[in-house]
Amino acid sequence: MDISHIFEPVPNRDWLVTAMLFAGISVVIGLSEWIRHKLNWPGEFTRKLVHILVGLLAFFLPLLLKTSLPIIILAIFFTLSNLIAIKFDLLKGMHGARESYGTAYYPLALLLLTLFAWPDQKLIIITAMLILGLGDAIAAIVGESIAKPHHYHLVGDAKSLEGSAAMLIVSFLVTLGVLSYYTSELHQLAHPGMLVLVWTAVVTALFSTAAESLSYKGSDNLSVPIAAALMLYPMLNFDHDARQLLTLGLILAATAAIVSYRLRFLSASGAVATFLLATIVFGFGGWKWTIPILAFFVLSSLLSKFGKRRKAHLDLVFEKGSRRDHAQVAANGGIAGALMIAHMFLGSPIFYAMYLGSLAAATADTWATELGTLGKSRPRLVTNWQAVEAGTSGGVSLRGTLSGMAGAACIGLSGSLFVAADLRWSVIAAAIISGFVGSLADSLLGATVQAQYHCPDCNKRTEKRQHCGDQQTELISGFSWLQNDAVNLAATAVGALTAAIFLLRH
Repeated sequence: MDISHIFEPVPNRDWLVTAMLFAGISVVIGLSEWIRHKLNWPGEFTRKLVHILVGLLAFFLPLLLKTSLPIIILAIFFTLSNLIAIKFDLLKGMHGARESYGTAYYPLALLLLTLFAWPDQKLIIITAMLILGLGDAIAAIVGESIAKPHHYHLVGDAKSLEGSAAMLIVSFLVTLGVLSYYTSELHQLAHPGMLVLVWTAVVTALFSTAAESLSYKGSDNLSVPIAAALMLYPMLNFDHDARQLLTLGLILAATAAIVSYRLRFLSASGAVATFLLATIVFGFGGWKWTIPILAFFVLSSLLSKFGKRRKAHLDLVFEKGSRRDHAQVAANGGIAGALMIAHMFLGSPIFYAMYLGSLAAATADTWATELGTLGKSRPRLVTNWQAVEAGTSGGVSLRGTLSGMAGAACIGLSGSLFVAADLRWSVIAAAIISGFVGSLADSLLGATVQAQYHCPDCNKRTEKRQHCGDQQTELISGFSWLQNDAVNLAATAVGALTAAIFLLRH
């Protein structure tokens, strides 16, 4: 991954083309405002018009320019200016009526793709931005044009099955069309035949559509092109065996998500998030990276069902139930997925150690909660050692701590199977230490800054904003915006850093 291209001298022609593109985008935005005011068209219609037209303009950027700096400057300008417009409720013809940050995410996606894909992967930039410009917009148009669409809710925004189907089809056609037209540019493909192009289009469309289904407040303008690029890069640059591994990973990820949803381990949003995460881990990492995360997920999911009746009362304490949703999947596996991606591009062995450390922390925290709450003795708050109710954030117990370390050891053991024999005990030790430190960080954050509420009806402490039915709870400690998922994410990051420090010192 090389971003030195941003320092290349920019020819005058590139500045001239950039000025013309800036003028073109400004005209599109101005036209949307004129249409909204003069013709009284709905803001959502003009927003989609801008979405499609700007997507088409972005399509030509890598073709017209020889250097990346003008694109980067253009993307930064529109990201910041659109944030200001959203803040002060300006340019409604471009932003539409609903609350959304999509117009800021749009140029941000172009900025990120240009930074990391220029100049050798221009087709990825073109394809990803065109999928966003056409696929995402047409999905919304189709969903809103049908009299009785089949709606579903995964995160916040309502989606429709018809709109998602349109997204899938358009993403497939866009990918196939661009790659077919630019076949001569696919130098990295030994045999860029139609079968490979169709194969690439299918994988890209499936992954992009899944990312779009989890979007919220315009986040698809960032997640869709990034998801498309993540699939396009290995499909266009890796060998046939690697493409097969990625495809197998996608199939296994879909199978795991569906089975886990049917077994009620995951909610619908959790199943889609698991599909995205597992595709990355299974498809890019093979068994070396897959076995540890499977160990975490399968064992932790089974433990969540163990002693379910005895833990039933904790549903009134914990913010969420035992079925993991998309936020919980991201909190426990997001750092692991990011490390897998970093390893794919940078290749350093330290990322695998950090990966195991993040999973060890997630496992330790989960096992400590699931098994520690079954103990007869009351846990103690980690900050002042006072006895608290089972399930209280920041509460620790000997049973829970030992259970957590046992879970971390399982992760270390599963990961040690794929390293050299002389490193296996070091990997297991690193996982145990990472699990302990990560779960300790989770307890400290839970006891100090995580939002804790009090229910005036039952006089109990809880993580829920509503309790005893619809009773509004009162914030008694922590920050209202800092929930358990954010604390779990921070704990896995601490686990990853702990593993890196331990192994670098040994």
